Amino acid sequence: MTREEKIEIIADILEMDDEIIKEDTILEELETWDSVAVLAVISVINEKFDRYPTAEEIKTYKTVQDLMNAFE
Repeated sequence: MTREEKIEIIADILEMDDEIIKEDTILEELETWDSVAVLAVISVINEKFDRYPTAEEIKTYKTVQDLMNAFE
């Protein structure tokens, strides 16, 4: 999966323009980073990578880069 594809998925989850999302964006500073977004991340990882991370694992992610790293 390319960087652009990862950013596009994350932007979709966060309901933001993918041109605004940067790797160093702090997730907790985003209004749309909430429990629904965490569930969406779990769903994407499960669907695309056949892995089922826990909500606790996802909540440890601090930046967009952390999310991108999970998409591997």
